[in-house]
Amino acid sequence: MPLPSANCEVVKLAEIKIGDNLLGYYALRTCELIPHSNGVRLKLELADSSGRMAGIMWDDEAKAVYPAIKDAAVVKVKGLMSLYQGRPQVQVEKIRAANSDEYEAADFLPVSSMPTEQLEVGISKLIESISDQEIKRLTLAVIFDEEIKPLYFLAPGGTTWHHPYVGGLAEHSLSMATAAALLCEHYTFLDRSLMVAGALLHDVGKINELEVSSTLSYSVAGRLYGHIVMGYELVKAKAVELEIAEDENVKKLLHMILSHQGKKEFSVPVEPCFEEAFALYFLDEIDSKLNAITRIRNKPENEGKDFSGFVKILQTYLYLNCKSEIEEEQ
Repeated sequence: MPLPSANCEVVKLAEIKIGDNLLGYYALRTCELIPHSNGVRLKLELADSSGRMAGIMWDDEAKAVYPAIKDAAVVKVKGLMSLYQGRPQVQVEKIRAANSDEYEAADFLPVSSMPTEQLEVGISKLIESISDQEIKRLTLAVIFDEEIKPLYFLAPGGTTWHHPYVGGLAEHSLSMATAAALLCEHYTFLDRSLMVAGALLHDVGKINELEVSSTLSYSVAGRLYGHIVMGYELVKAKAVELEIAEDENVKKLLHMILSHQGKKEFSVPVEPCFEEAFALYFLDEIDSKLNAITRIRNKPENEGKDFSGFVKILQTYLYLNCKSEIEEEQ
């Protein structure tokens, strides 16, 4: 990748301070030309592996550059990091579409803190611990299918809300399956095989719902059908191939995939109707929301604040204060 000019250090968006100049290559997530009372403004959202950042450009310059960048995947940007309504924002001075030989798409994507090898080992151990042989065969056949496996360990858990990074799907699934195994130690009436397999397979449809390029986005099929339906179809097809589709626990597992988001208002075809299905839904809520809340807490713009901004999906402000390590040691 060609380097920007020597008088401007290349740093990640999350590391740039208010008042700093920036010059570098960024994924272009949003590009909208919006009229205002005296002209137009170009509303941008830039991204790299450290996160996302709003950008703005005004009037004649915005109007002139818009046609050349509106469909760009990656742009080269020169600008100034400023503060607008308490949030960081790039005041863009110059912007152009980047040439394909100037960047690697993977450079702009956040990645799970857990290496792929660690995720694979953890998931393999949990599959090995499944006692129901049909459920074990099915889970192994799906996740370690030669076409599915690379996508399963590449896919994000989402595009913006929870686990929105490469490897996020596997990290989220492993976390849920680990919690599911522990939950079964307390609620001993829960079927551990169903709980572990449900956790590992509930979001498998995201391998086809989400696309990984210079940004994380939805595929056409993802928009049309969604990961729940696609995941159900994928697992059902594998069960038919293994000739176990009529097994009672396989039927229950398929129901758990269809119902794991809990309510029809959250786009599930059916709502949970037995203990393991409800437990999987609650675990998904816990793991996804705790991941999202932790990421909000750790955003640079929230450092030192008592509360986050209003989080629409949670309908609340998050309280960010916690005891420091020094206080805990005293």
